[in-house]
Amino acid sequence: MADVMSEIEELKKKLSQNPDSLIFVPLADAYRRAGMLDEAIEVCKKGLEKHQNYTSARVVLGRIYSEKNMLDDAISEFKKVEAVDVDNIMVHSMLGNIYLKKKRYAEAIEQFQRVLSLNPEDLETQEKLKEALAAKQEPAKPESQPVEKPKVEEKSNQDPNEELQKSLKVAEIYTKKEEFDKAIEIYNEILSKDPENISVQQKLREVYNFQEKKLEKIKQKTSQVSKNENDKITTEDILVVMKDAVKETEKEVNKESEKIEKTESGVLFDSQKAKAIENILKDLTNTDGMVGGIFLQRDGKIVASVLPPDIDSSEIGKDIAQIVDKTEKSVLNMKQGKLNHAIIASESGQLLFTEISNGVLFMIGNEKINMGKMSYVLKDVVAKIKALFK
Repeated sequence: MADVMSEIEELKKKLSQNPDSLIFVPLADAYRRAGMLDEAIEVCKKGLEKHQNYTSARVVLGRIYSEKNMLDDAISEFKKVEAVDVDNIMVHSMLGNIYLKKKRYAEAIEQFQRVLSLNPEDLETQEKLKEALAAKQEPAKPESQPVEKPKVEEKSNQDPNEELQKSLKVAEIYTKKEEFDKAIEIYNEILSKDPENISVQQKLREVYNFQEKKLEKIKQKTSQVSKNENDKITTEDILVVMKDAVKETEKEVNKESEKIEKTESGVLFDSQKAKAIENILKDLTNTDGMVGGIFLQRDGKIVASVLPPDIDSSEIGKDIAQIVDKTEKSVLNMKQGKLNHAIIASESGQLLFTEISNGVLFMIGNEKINMGKMSYVLKDVVAKIKALFK
């Protein structure tokens, strides 16, 4: 307990020195481990006012609510994370446990099945699923009759240390991939079962530090780009591109899409591939908050596009190609290597572009979209388009 209180004081000092820091999450979790749940909730909610899309904070807040038996509030926080991270094993597991506790068995079964679809070897979840299935199928009995507990098969003789090592290995992989949120959730899950594990506590602090450094680098890059007026990319740049696009007849667009265009990398954008990419972009617009997308060659020639009626695509390709080229030069000038993708926040939503092979994918989201969801959608779209060129 003394170690936790010492950790709390150290984290409070760091947060007071930098109120915009993400350090509020480990501070809230330290309060939780110390049993100071009201303080933990206060710190987490205050931090989320500044960092609304920080999923790790919502996972910690949901865990705190759950421990305080504020189950509906916990469900609300976990569902917010689930909406932008559908493969979050920890969230599905915690939701399943809460639904089981609230006797909402159908929902518990759904959550446990999601966990097992992502990690079929999770023995604990296998048992929880059996328990939920048995409870759902069991008919109601009069109060005078004793209620038999569902029979659950004995767990396999699984070495707890082996399970721990598996979790640690997954957390380390997430850390190397810089998916710090997921690593943090795994370490917190381990500490919820073994609060005195000093080694895991140290690893958790390291991941928080890595996350802080990454955030600082992003801030520095943003600051450097904003100082370079010649290479600065603003929302106004994008809006001008949209407004100044010249109209072209649908017949000409169809003719252009039928041509076989070859990029510098040797990738063929024939009519069949163009149609397949167009279908992918159509599926993209079915996502809540996504309004359109364009896939074009590096020379600005559009391969496929799905856009709202008020946006004309005729000359927009060349302008997007110029913006990508300007952004790439800015990144190279700052010695940051090759450009992966860029997100631009506008008054009406988010704009994102990324390179795929020797083409460029440009996505448009409205005010309903958030960065987390847009990044998740991006991964899926990129994977589908890349698969066309294998």
